[in-house]
Amino acid sequence: MVEYCDSWGTCFHRPIQIVMAPAFHGTDKDLSEGLQTELKKQGCSVRCILETFGEFELEEQEDVFNGSRKGKHSISVLYLDIKLAEELMREAVGRTGKR
Repeated sequence: MVEYCDSWGTCFHRPIQIVMAPAFHGTDKDLSEGLQTELKKQGCSVRCILETFGEFELEEQEDVFNGSRKGKHSISVLYLDIKLAEELMREAVGRTGKR
């Protein structure tokens, strides 16, 4: 799942499917940087890249992140923009009143 914003500041949250071929010897960092490069070419900035483990069609992946499968599959963060991380921390502090 990739969270990104276009040049007008409109944010998007969409599944992007990456098929890992057996011959691929790159790392999660390589994949993350490749996605960021491609989206940057389109005038977008990446805020967050999440990975879910398993084999899913795009609709199923959307359900894992936003629907009835939410919380039922392992997810890892491949990339988190520092500004977004700071924003999330401020929100968390505001909710709890401490940290």
